[in-house]
Amino acid sequence: MRIAGEKSGKDCPAATTEWWGAGIFILRVGVALMILSHGWPKLQLLMEARGGEWMDPLGWGGAISLGLCVLAEFFCALAMLIGVFTRIAALALVINFWVALFAYGQASSWAVNELPSLYLVCFVTLLCTGAGPFSVDNFLRRWILSRKKLGRGRSDTRDYENIN
Repeated sequence: MRIAGEKSGKDCPAATTEWWGAGIFILRVGVALMILSHGWPKLQLLMEARGGEWMDPLGWGGAISLGLCVLAEFFCALAMLIGVFTRIAALALVINFWVALFAYGQASSWAVNELPSLYLVCFVTLLCTGAGPFSVDNFLRRWILSRKKLGRGRSDTRDYENIN
């Protein structure tokens, strides 16, 4: 359904899949690289066993909080960078920045909360869109679908209607 005055995909190159995919790719890779720069120092803290020094916004202990933060900001960011399990990684990062914004930073000013808010919006967007066409997720999805199509013509599928 088109809105009056709206251009079709032919008339508007930004509406095509290639441009949409390029935009999602740039967002995914760019935000993953930025988060990795935050996750690397936290991973070093965890490796030095200095988790007790870390803040504890949820009351689970500093080491657990730091471990969850490293999981999201380093390992999930790596997964997002290559485009594998992107929605799962995005969900972990949404939770991470939700905690950073609302559990830890609720008394802070907007100047402090602006960056976590921006990251939260980016990761919610990637949670909704997925990795896009230029990703390992898309390659795996297409590979699995092609395998299923090859299996449709075989006679090894069960006929459940004839079971007594």
